[in-house]
Amino acid sequence: MEYVSACAPGKINLALRVGQRRPDGFHDLDTVFEAVDIFDDVQVYAADGLSLSVTGLGADLPTDSSNIVIRAAKLLQERFGVRGGAKIELTKRIPVAGGMAGGSADAAAALTALNELWELGLSASELRALGAELGSDVPFALLGGIAHGTGRGEKLTALRPGALHGWVILANPEGLSTPEVFRAFDRQQYGPECRAQFPGAQNTGADRPADTKELRRAVQGEDLAAVGAQMKNDLLRPALSLRPDLADIFRKIGDEGYGSILSGSGASVAVLVSAQRLHTHTADLRRRFPGLRVFSAAGPAAGAHIKRSR
Repeated sequence: MEYVSACAPGKINLALRVGQRRPDGFHDLDTVFEAVDIFDDVQVYAADGLSLSVTGLGADLPTDSSNIVIRAAKLLQERFGVRGGAKIELTKRIPVAGGMAGGSADAAAALTALNELWELGLSASELRALGAELGSDVPFALLGGIAHGTGRGEKLTALRPGALHGWVILANPEGLSTPEVFRAFDRQQYGPECRAQFPGAQNTGADRPADTKELRRAVQGEDLAAVGAQMKNDLLRPALSLRPDLADIFRKIGDEGYGSILSGSGASVAVLVSAQRLHTHTADLRRRFPGLRVFSAAGPAAGAHIKRSR
């Protein structure tokens, strides 16, 4: 094998319910992921060493071992004694620091492509287990579709969708740091700000996240209004504390479509619409938000997969 091209999708959290911080530093989550048809591509070529180049939206991203793609490659090399290397080319279309798991998609595509290039023969479940070592969202980027995520998001149960979903995504040129948003969540739920408002309280949030049972039922049906009514992101409040401008975006979106939600930790905002009227809603929101990158997507989409090889 000399060359493999693979891709992996971005995601939207239809709901993201957050519990207390765990001893390992992560938070317990109850979330519903949906993969959308915005894909980052990874092309890998047989080579002696490891190298990475990036084009597209993430052209200024680091290309050393701080990049999750290189970490994915090194994980495979070290775990399975791979002696060869790879020249890796990453083409990014998923917004950076937008809450759509673009980095996780890159890792998923790299694992998929290098598994093929290096002829490791790893199964889908084995790749997801490796992906969980790299990041909480990597297993879902490998799986795709719609799935219920628990634990820190890496424990997945696939859901059967009842309808195609249209999404208008408003990507902000200024992203948000996921760790910073979670730190703000902790301050609001369990920190001094909480104790000042509720004297004597240890926390105002549940130790365990709220469940997504009603949303999971809704996504397996055809009623988009029912889906929209159950969309909820517990990270919205901490994100707004860091980026008050997001509140104005939600205000201007108003009652467009079937509901809007901050994707992940932000700063992308996703509006659920019917697939039949996707282009109409996209054109309308582009006119209303000339300062944002507004684009359309559909879901659920396939997880990481091979596009071509030789």
